[in-house]
Amino acid sequence: MSADPNRRSALARLLLLAAGLLGASSAIALAAAGRLAHAGPPLLAALIAAALYGRADQRFKSSSFTFWVFAFLAAAMYYPRLFTNWGFDTNVLVIPMLQLIMFGMGTKLSIADFTNEFRNPKGIIAGTILVFSIMPAAGVLVARLFQFSPEIAVGVILIGACPGGAASNVMTYLARGNVPLSVSATTLSTLLTPVVTPALMKLLAGALIEAPFLKMMMSSFNLLIIPIAAGLVCHKILYGTAPWLTRPAPVTSAGILAFALAAAAAALDLPNEIAVLKPGLILGFALAGAVSLTKVIVAALHGPADWMNRILPKLSMVSILLYVTIVVALNRDELLKVGLMLVAASAVHNLIGYAAGYWASRAAGLSKRDSRTLSIEVGLKNGGLGMGLALQALHSPSAALAPIVFGKWMNISGSALANYWRAHPTGEPGEEPE
Repeated sequence: MSADPNRRSALARLLLLAAGLLGASSAIALAAAGRLAHAGPPLLAALIAAALYGRADQRFKSSSFTFWVFAFLAAAMYYPRLFTNWGFDTNVLVIPMLQLIMFGMGTKLSIADFTNEFRNPKGIIAGTILVFSIMPAAGVLVARLFQFSPEIAVGVILIGACPGGAASNVMTYLARGNVPLSVSATTLSTLLTPVVTPALMKLLAGALIEAPFLKMMMSSFNLLIIPIAAGLVCHKILYGTAPWLTRPAPVTSAGILAFALAAAAAALDLPNEIAVLKPGLILGFALAGAVSLTKVIVAALHGPADWMNRILPKLSMVSILLYVTIVVALNRDELLKVGLMLVAASAVHNLIGYAAGYWASRAAGLSKRDSRTLSIEVGLKNGGLGMGLALQALHSPSAALAPIVFGKWMNISGSALANYWRAHPTGEPGEEPE
């Protein structure tokens, strides 16, 4: 009986592999024949087949989502109206999607993540300085080298001025680096972002575009700090051990109070300079209320205690697909002009970050393992934040293109570097064995 399911699974993998190869070869043939405009359907078929193959074959499961991203990007380039004409301006979905991703990050953190590595702060301080010095300067250099238009150049500088992203923590783990150091450096640079990133943009890009310091600072709070804080609160509500968190009545009351605060935030008439905080406050309080009431309902139905951890990864994946695809679709014509140049610029920018991050760390006296960790931390940026700041604070869709392209490229290069370092261990204490 067990042979039939195995045979069906093998047949499904074979069909997906054949579909992927046929689609890829057809797309390449059409492109080579100068019929690039007709290569969309077979290219989409190849990418979707690759994404589904990753789900069918557990050995390639980690690559499935990457192919889904590329499939949606291809769809956005060939059929942009699918993502821009929903009866309303789909651009309004971008910021909430980014906030949901940051919220999900917050639910994975605890206060211990902010304190453990700070007992020996040399690596964290060095990493934070490198994150906010090497890549912003490299961004200016790369923008001038490729002679981008002012708004595209601003985007290149902006991604350099952003903090490290959550991807750096994952890549550090894969590279057998110092994960606590990576998490702590990401956390500290993220907390400093509302002040440091606007200041860097004012200094390095002020001549290219108006970079209002206060608005960028408030946007950083709205996109980063508020959602992450909401995630920390929700993590405490769901998994905290305080007596009141185990009783339905107090948790229900907390949920009702959170929804009341969300309604109050919606009614607030804030000054223009800080009005950008309102969406974050509404979403943060509403999520706290939803988690509180859902906890009570799930407990009453004897559901799984880790329901949020089951839902959020899928929600984050959908959010990533939506915000990247919508922004690409809205800026499709501009990307056709500068797309390949941006890929090349991202590769150069990224490489500078890895190399300078590693050797500057070694010069600071850090171990090889910690230097590898900070190399990844410097080279991998929070592309979602860069895109959000470009749209919300700078009101420049063109400036959002560089963070999008950089964000995709860094996942490819980061995976390659992490796998190389994993295969070439340092042999230093604390390194995870195979």
